[in-house]
Amino acid sequence: MSEVVKQTVSGKRKKWRNQNGFTLAELAIVLMIGALIVAAAMIVVPRVLANIRAGKITSALSTAIPAIQTAYQNQTSFNNLTTAQVAQNGWMGTSFTEYNGGSPTGNLLTQWGTITFAPINGGTTGQGTFTNIPTKECQNIAQEFTNDMYLTASVNGTAIKAGVNNVDLTASGTQCSSTSTNTIVFTFGRA
Repeated sequence: MSEVVKQTVSGKRKKWRNQNGFTLAELAIVLMIGALIVAAAMIVVPRVLANIRAGKITSALSTAIPAIQTAYQNQTSFNNLTTAQVAQNGWMGTSFTEYNGGSPTGNLLTQWGTITFAPINGGTTGQGTFTNIPTKECQNIAQEFTNDMYLTASVNGTAIKAGVNNVDLTASGTQCSSTSTNTIVFTFGRA
């Protein structure tokens, strides 16, 4: 520790030590700035992660639906469409396909629930279903159904898109926020 000698008016000498470290006020300011950064991260990070997870699903759908439509292009219906078929052909990508011993099991999974595909309306339409989707991811996925390749979409049984109409953002927001785990159902036709 270094010492500073100061001459006083009375001629006596006082020894002062140089201060090492922060004063209490400086430490309080540093701690407040740190707390603000942590608080901001707690708000922003979940939104960013939800966008990434939802983007991964919508990206997989944007390649899977055209792949299914192409595969069924010369067939009379979607009657043979199954989840196992979508998984085993890799149409949803490897990140959603469940594997056992390096081979697809025929199941499609998100980190929260299942993805299923089936024919409906006498095989004229294909249907996809996502289960247990969290609120933030649900809202992001639902907004993507504006694309023409989706005929209809619903969240928790409530229609958010019918035909070529745009997505009803009020209905999707209300339904996605109505519960912490949501079921999303969408339909698609032939290419």
